Amino acid sequence: MSMIFGGYIVDSSGARHQLKVVEDPEEFVIRDVLSSISECSGVITMRHELECEGQPYELVLYLESGNFLVMLSEYDRDGEHGVRTLTDLNSQNELVSILGEMYPARAVTRDVELVYTVFIEFARTGNVSADIMA
Repeated sequence: MSMIFGGYIVDSSGARHQLKVVEDPEEFVIRDVLSSISECSGVITMRHELECEGQPYELVLYLESGNFLVMLSEYDRDGEHGVRTLTDLNSQNELVSILGEMYPARAVTRDVELVYTVFIEFARTGNVSADIMA
């Protein structure tokens, strides 16, 4: 199972900086990239090189000001596209702005360790437990 890992960050002046694309990243590479950009704004993506129906194919992290929105894209058995997110039922029922878009606060986390866990699980298994992302 071949994975592609990359993305971009936006600096304080609004300039976009492309990150180096890594094929089949090891755990330490994932942690290094995520920790180095955790206080930045940007988008990080990990995806299967080949998409398979009925399986997740892409994990995307949108981040800004220490807020992390993680979205797992997948096709169901009928070929319909679905997206799973984190769900924090203890969070306020409000919206949070990330990269100019509004998202439910319940789908956003500030826990970088949880983000590490999600990306590492996706890299290892090609999926993320439904207990973590519903």
